Amino acid sequence: MTEYDLLPTDLDRIAAVVAEQGFDAVDPGLVDAVVHRALARGASITIAEVAADTAEPAVARLRAFGRLAVAAARPAPDRLLTAA
Repeated sequence: MTEYDLLPTDLDRIAAVVAEQGFDAVDPGLVDAVVHRALARGASITIAEVAADTAEPAVARLRAFGRLAVAAARPAPDRLLTAA
């Protein structure tokens, strides 16, 4: 797997392409990067499995990927500010 350092603008662009053209229009490494980033920020493994499962209906995969993109946009857990 290729490692990508994703910016919030990258997440928006990737999600837009997936929504408009489907998963085949995006490099699988980018999809994997979104999934891994989302999981690192607390996204559900079940949602990631739905997004990755080609046997699932396209609409279910797209909705799951949308939720992953939202989770991936969250700050990393180690970057969250804590009250002093």
